[in-house]
Amino acid sequence: MQGKLQHCLLVIIGLFMCQSALFSQKSLVKAKRQFELKAFDLAIENAKKALDTNPDCVNCHYVIAESFRLMNQNVDAAIWYRKMEKFNSLPESYDFNYGQLLKKMGQYDQAKEHFDAYREKDAILAEHYSESCDFAKALLSEEIDFELNLYEASSRNTEFGPAIYKNKLVYASFRDDFIRDIDKLNKSHISPDGPQMFISDLESHSTDDDVDLLLSDKEESFDMGPVHYAFNAPLCAITKNNFRDGEQQIFTNDLELSLFLAETKPDGSFSKIKAYPYNEVGYASGFGTLNPFGDILYFASNRPGGYGGFDIYVSYLRNGTWTYPENLGPRVNSPGNEVTPFFDGKTLYFSSDYHKGLGGQDVFSSYIKSGVWQVPANMGNGINSPEDDFYFIKHAEKPSYYLTSNRLGGKGSYDIYQINTSSEEDLIHELSYEDVVPAEVNINKDFIDASNTEAIATAVKMEEESIIEEYSDPEKLTSLAGLDYTRTAEDFETRMTISSTLLNKNESDMKSVDFEALYPSHFSEEASTIAAGLDLTDAKRIALGDLILRKETVCFIQLAALFRNDGNNVDNYMPLRQFGSIYKIKYTNGIKLKLGYFIDESEAKEILNKVRAMGYNDAFITCEVLNTAKMELIEVSEATANAYDIEKIRSTSTTGVNYKVRLASYQDPVWFDVDAVKDVGIIEQWTKEQWSIFVLSGFDSRDQATKAMLIAKNRGFKDAELVLDRNGILEKIR
Repeated sequence: MQGKLQHCLLVIIGLFMCQSALFSQKSLVKAKRQFELKAFDLAIENAKKALDTNPDCVNCHYVIAESFRLMNQNVDAAIWYRKMEKFNSLPESYDFNYGQLLKKMGQYDQAKEHFDAYREKDAILAEHYSESCDFAKALLSEEIDFELNLYEASSRNTEFGPAIYKNKLVYASFRDDFIRDIDKLNKSHISPDGPQMFISDLESHSTDDDVDLLLSDKEESFDMGPVHYAFNAPLCAITKNNFRDGEQQIFTNDLELSLFLAETKPDGSFSKIKAYPYNEVGYASGFGTLNPFGDILYFASNRPGGYGGFDIYVSYLRNGTWTYPENLGPRVNSPGNEVTPFFDGKTLYFSSDYHKGLGGQDVFSSYIKSGVWQVPANMGNGINSPEDDFYFIKHAEKPSYYLTSNRLGGKGSYDIYQINTSSEEDLIHELSYEDVVPAEVNINKDFIDASNTEAIATAVKMEEESIIEEYSDPEKLTSLAGLDYTRTAEDFETRMTISSTLLNKNESDMKSVDFEALYPSHFSEEASTIAAGLDLTDAKRIALGDLILRKETVCFIQLAALFRNDGNNVDNYMPLRQFGSIYKIKYTNGIKLKLGYFIDESEAKEILNKVRAMGYNDAFITCEVLNTAKMELIEVSEATANAYDIEKIRSTSTTGVNYKVRLASYQDPVWFDVDAVKDVGIIEQWTKEQWSIFVLSGFDSRDQATKAMLIAKNRGFKDAELVLDRNGILEKIR
């Protein structure tokens, strides 16, 4: 009898434990789902319920810690992160996110320890943020030489997204002490818990008389902000958001931000709201800002094709229609999030959580020089803090600025701050970027036409009209690129027919062809000279078939270090071509022989194991920013060799049979139109300093190469010319 009772008791205990485990698991699943939906308070509640029955649940601790972090409750988040230190098995992103939290709390040494511990997961990301901690410590020690004050109209709730309209400040706020009469409105389509738009005097003294609702009861939708006004045009850009009071506003995978444009009313409110035509379904677009004349729109989006999470894009108003948005490129954008741009007609201000800064979001500035966005400069201590600093704007007529921050000392979660300085120059924080900015090309040296006269290259000006002219006018833009994008479909079909005819002509027949009649009439002399004038001396081939169009961080497998430029025999490494191409990369202390390159570090690790298994035990992985100016392609991969007749493109002939066609030379290879000539020959990319030279190869004879040259001319490459590849040295044929 006693044995039966013990058995029943054990069964009951077992059932209870199973039910408890099942309850814990259900609570955790619910918590994770609520976390994904950004219902962080509910996620914390259910994760704690799961801990009641399973105190050692690592994922429960992590959901709670991350929820507090994303709710900007840093102290609570740190407490729960510290509780996790006792566990042996931690989530993969534990050290990185804990490091981010500690960095926002100004605990840079501790943050660096966690970033260093993250190196096993992502060496590049860990190194970047570890260095950012050192940068932050140095920057935080600098003195503040301007006046920064909390905007007095701030409340105990979140205020964000300031904008200047006439002599007023317009912003969004979650404050709930302004009561609307929404009884008559359709409450099922409105969320009174969201932000409202407010307007107040710039010199507000925090009285209710100084602050008013911007929109009427019927116009307010409780999901708008920020709004930015064009200074000299009745137009504004509006973001519709999904923000929550006090919580972080920037999420890499956000799906619910959308961009709108509207007509500005005299009182600062707006009407005739229309969606921006290039909002992407399933992705976020927002934080729009207009230039003073209302015909250039900058905004942030996490749409595909960018460099990281949110990138900054630009769109131009042409004949009443907005152009398709263009990414500002890797100088401005990064693997992180670039958001809340503001453009005053000269300088672009924005915030980033990746460029080296003090904490979460830091404010940066950039401008265009010689047609290129300059490396962003951190705006420095005071403007930035260890917390989030964004929505930076400038007064159009005064040396005063406004931003949003959740730094210590505010009234609410996020507050608006006003910055006053004696001049704009005093505010810009200058940093030395000699190690990351490539040397400028000497235009007078490299752009020389056939008459030995200095060519004139059109550069992008910072004046508003010049930016519109150079970047928005299709004829001028494509002329600078040396391409013909404005040809009609009928004209294109005619040219393709002529190209086919030329393929069947002999070299002697081609002398009678009127090539000038085939050229696009709108090509500028400047573009023609740019394409033809670059000296080919010391140019090196870097790619064949697959072109390198932008700088990015990649991984190589280093095979050997060579300290002499001549006599480098790579025959011993030829078996490794099955895994990728072999490159020589020049450094200050010699030349490295490398295999690659690999975008994914995990792929590089997998290949490294195979390389070492073949006896190359000294090989190791290096990850670096791709610098085409230092690269030279030595042997193409077997995959490339199988895709083409590789014997036609080897640089082994000394005379007569290795003719190629130089098409064009660009400072930014993105201008090259691959589709225009990919059916004519094998496209090669060569480099000289910061210039990309595009070449066609794969021809058995000079006759074939000449035909290809004429086809290239016919398709818009007016200055295409025959060249000879002599043992890897390109020579012009005079």
